[in-house]
Amino acid sequence: MKEERIKEAVKLQFEIVNLFHKNFARIFHQTGNSPCNLNKNQNKAIMIIGARDNIMPTILGKCLDLQKGSLTSMIDALERDGFVCRKGDPDDRRKTLISLTEKGKAYRVWFMEELEKNVSEILSRLDEEDIFVYQESLKTILATLKKLDEIA
Repeated sequence: MKEERIKEAVKLQFEIVNLFHKNFARIFHQTGNSPCNLNKNQNKAIMIIGARDNIMPTILGKCLDLQKGSLTSMIDALERDGFVCRKGDPDDRRKTLISLTEKGKAYRVWFMEELEKNVSEILSRLDEEDIFVYQESLKTILATLKKLDEIA
């Protein structure tokens, strides 16, 4: 029984990922009046770093599904352009943390507004009940993913 549920979950998850990317991933590219010329991974990184405040590069790499070399290059570019800074972890001198600079924080606010506009355009094609169901489903998925993250 459990194996059948897992098999179905895998199938559903793959379908969700594909449709999510088809409908929403492009918004990380579509920033028409962008004050900066960042690529999709840089935009995602700024969103993730800002949500966490400080993040270790290895965690950021896992969130972005980037290899160490690509991640280092991306962080170097963001640091060079003044969006992020590296600092030592006060709890462990061997670790480095990445955080947003004031420029990075301002860009994140602007980008979040752009995301909200673009997602609103997409979701406005649905009726209010469908939006509510989608929102509740996302809450359930998020809670499940957080639970998986805690027991990993």
